[in-house]
Amino acid sequence: MNMSRGRAVGSAFSAKEKTVLDLLCSGDHPYREQACEQLRVASWGGYQLDECDCFLISVPKLPKAARIRHGGGPFSTLDVSRAGEGLGQLDLWVVDGYLHSVDYMTYDDHEMLPDLEDDTLEPLY
Repeated sequence: MNMSRGRAVGSAFSAKEKTVLDLLCSGDHPYREQACEQLRVASWGGYQLDECDCFLISVPKLPKAARIRHGGGPFSTLDVSRAGEGLGQLDLWVVDGYLHSVDYMTYDDHEMLPDLEDDTLEPLY
């Protein structure tokens, strides 16, 4: 099993990652049910970059009905702020009908996942 910063690819999501994923899949997108279904069988797929907490999502092959009909790219976005100040956006990406990754685009150089106790995460779409 591959390792990424001492963590095994294919392992369960951390509590913070799971909370972020649940929020990203909680919107009113027409394919939210497929995203939630994929999330139930998904595992942590490793980090995208060494200096960032952005992570990949590994989803096993599923029946066509369970795939997300999305052209690819961001599926949903959360706006991240603290005390009214914008910090960045979290994007849930879909590639070829499957959840692919969570990307955190910050407005500064801080690329760790948001602090769920101090930060506000609001769905944009």
